[in-house]
Amino acid sequence: MNIAAIILAAGKSSRFEIGHKLLAKLNGVTLIRHVAAVLDHSRLSEIILVTGTNSKDVIAAAGAGRWRSIENPNPGDGLASSLRLGIQNIDAAADGVLIALADMPGISTGLIATLLDAFDESRGRSIVFPVGTGGQRGHPVIWPKSCFCDLSKLSGDTGGKALIEKQKDLWRPVPYEESGAFADIDTCHDLAVFPRTPKV
Repeated sequence: MNIAAIILAAGKSSRFEIGHKLLAKLNGVTLIRHVAAVLDHSRLSEIILVTGTNSKDVIAAAGAGRWRSIENPNPGDGLASSLRLGIQNIDAAADGVLIALADMPGISTGLIATLLDAFDESRGRSIVFPVGTGGQRGHPVIWPKSCFCDLSKLSGDTGGKALIEKQKDLWRPVPYEESGAFADIDTCHDLAVFPRTPKV
């Protein structure tokens, strides 16, 4: 199965009190590097890093890897604008796309492998995402090719949230208990209390 990945990293980081959050470090590694490296070590056909006007700093913080970067010239138009840009630039042969948020450094290669396996089992027909014991949906989310057209029409700052609610017949939730699939970093406090345990 040919599955591409898009890392959404164009946000302004307005709630993070000191500098840009993606350049902040967790266990000595920048947040964007945590996410990019996990995807780099997963069986994804390609990785697209969508950045904003701070693209040079974010790309440098991501370090070396097999991703290619694309700058969103209008990041103020919301998360959906980056998602659309990513969809427009993935390989036309992709059977699905994994959407990852750059401010979720707790995701692991184990989580990605589990989601990819579930997508394979669905024969590339389902929307796959982690779900916690309380029913909360997490990230990343894998979308099938059948949803690409709808994803490319999204607007605003909610990403695929509105669309996923309309596609419940395609859901394939994957039970997952680790906090990394549900925790993002928006503020300095979020970073300070974020688990420092090694990822698997």
